[in-house]
Amino acid sequence: MKIAVGGCSFSDYRYDVLPYGQQVAEYFGFEYIHAAACAGSNHRIWRVLTKAIIDKKLTSGDIILLQYTILDRKEIWSPTSKRYKSPYETLDDEWEDGKLFRLTVHSDSLAKSADEIKISKLHNKFTNYNYNKEVFLTQHVMFDALCKQNNIHLFNINTQYDKDHRIQGIELDHILEHDHLRLDSAHMNNDGHRVATAKIVDFLDQAIDAS
Repeated sequence: MKIAVGGCSFSDYRYDVLPYGQQVAEYFGFEYIHAAACAGSNHRIWRVLTKAIIDKKLTSGDIILLQYTILDRKEIWSPTSKRYKSPYETLDDEWEDGKLFRLTVHSDSLAKSADEIKISKLHNKFTNYNYNKEVFLTQHVMFDALCKQNNIHLFNINTQYDKDHRIQGIELDHILEHDHLRLDSAHMNNDGHRVATAKIVDFLDQAIDAS
């Protein structure tokens, strides 16, 4: 069996943390598929995990933990192949003769060309909360239906990133309320990931027993 995690930086490898997804997979002895990324969008989550289903990397009986993120994030292809350099996190993806550029409220600071700066500013201007939420809800329903069609078990991970568009699931909000479990105001440290792992394992143990 396999377990996959889709999410943003909350669920990613960064600053030497071992994310809960890998820890959960190791606990159950499952193969791990990592589909979380710093500054990642819900659109990236759907794209990467849907491709994994199409390619039969995720099949009947496998598990997806879905950590949705901020609504207005997007990703686009950029002809600028120069990538953002950081020793702590990856903020774009190689793609043929360019890259996939992640659009967030602060993506102009990640830009490596004048055109990327321009499109970052346009992204922040051409956005509407209610429209973004409608797109999110419709896309989630379609992804949920795809998983059910393929008998893939889908569980939502709730964090501060999805408070205004929550699909109820395994609630991890409380972890960041404790200073000793925080890397910063929006991310867990290794101790926080261990606490998250224990809560997810307990939930999945019960879900697996019930099935």
